[in-house]
Amino acid sequence: MIFSWFKDRRRKELLAEPFPAAWEEYLAQNVRHYAHLDPPKRDLMQAVTRVLVAEKNWSGGASFAITEEMKVTVAAQASVLVLGLDEPYFFERVQSIILYPGAYRHPSERRSLAGEAWYHSPIIVSWKFVLQAGRNAANGGNVVLHEFAHHLDGLDGDIDGTPPLAGPEQEKTWYRVTAAEYRRLLGSARRHEVTLLDHYGATSKAEFFAVATECFFERPQAMRRQHGEFYSVLRDFYRQDPAEWLPDAALAPSSFDRRELEEMDSAVLRTLQSEDVDALFTLAVTCMDDGRYDLAEQAASRAIDLDPTDAEIYQYRAAARVKLGNHRAALEDCQRALRLDDADRDTYRARGAAYVGLRQYELAKDDLDRVLRENKQDAEAYRLRGSALAGLGQYERAVSDFSMAIAMSPYSAEAYYGRGLAYRSLGRAEDAAADLEKATQLDPRMAGQDGANHP
Repeated sequence: MIFSWFKDRRRKELLAEPFPAAWEEYLAQNVRHYAHLDPPKRDLMQAVTRVLVAEKNWSGGASFAITEEMKVTVAAQASVLVLGLDEPYFFERVQSIILYPGAYRHPSERRSLAGEAWYHSPIIVSWKFVLQAGRNAANGGNVVLHEFAHHLDGLDGDIDGTPPLAGPEQEKTWYRVTAAEYRRLLGSARRHEVTLLDHYGATSKAEFFAVATECFFERPQAMRRQHGEFYSVLRDFYRQDPAEWLPDAALAPSSFDRRELEEMDSAVLRTLQSEDVDALFTLAVTCMDDGRYDLAEQAASRAIDLDPTDAEIYQYRAAARVKLGNHRAALEDCQRALRLDDADRDTYRARGAAYVGLRQYELAKDDLDRVLRENKQDAEAYRLRGSALAGLGQYERAVSDFSMAIAMSPYSAEAYYGRGLAYRSLGRAEDAAADLEKATQLDPRMAGQDGANHP
């Protein structure tokens, strides 16, 4: 099909060719919006996808090999933002797109990232998180929508949370509604309240717009119910009403399948043999996220051999060692990390986990109290403190902490498992049985581990 609004002859020729069957399979598998689009919108998504795949410079970070599936998936997810425009927009000002296998570090920063976008710079995204968003609604987030929203925001020359608007009336409504919603999120974040919009949106107005865009396209029904006027403002800007066509998908966990992991193995081996500390750190983070704790430990150990002064790498190796049951070595890593940076909250959480594994529950509780004083939204810290409190015989308080962890992370088998054991200690047999059964449903490995210690 040749679209009448194409003036570029090369694009017309490109779009005159049939859309590849393999690409349509990628869209069906990796772009959950695709199945719910009407035929004209599907045609438009395919058109934008073809142009982006053909015209952008694609590359991989940390020795990551980019495949056709990755290009098609990222391009199609990005196209969701522009399906409501009268004329197609092909992100002409985006020159390059870089993919990492998982979380990565920017050379100028020490924190891990899932993606980034700056004015006149490449858009960078993590393939792991691209797939998570495309295959389910795990947490209402979408790194591609987030970073390409930053691009739209910057089309007027400034990434400030206000994209180019249609005119004075739209601007007036935009500023009034978004300012009120931004203040609302700031207040909720300061009070550590659970909110539909990610608290990351409270860090700046630019991040607020990107976070709101994710929510608008990933959880539109919930946004329309809880932020009706804000939803309408975004609907008018994007000229789309996703609440009318995208089902209110149930939240569900996501993971890589065997084929995807096998495809990554060659890159893993290359990275483990490299001398690139940032690539090794990225690999450690990715393997932790995927539950490949032995590889995470190997990658972190290799990075530490090359740079023994990076506190964050010690912290990641400690977290891997906790999962592998090597709690004493994990504790040593945390002590080294804290000598390098004594203010890192993640390290105190990891040390708390190591203390739980060593049954030093008072010390664990002290570390986790500190973590939760700084961030009351830390589900893992609540779960770990619940284990420490249970170890101290404070079962009612343990139940409370496990319940907080479950409220924030409803697919944590370990939190259900810990609460089930606490209920059992309180003599609440029915509640205990229900939680232990739920833990086994979420993670069959929990079966037969009754009474085991799970930091």
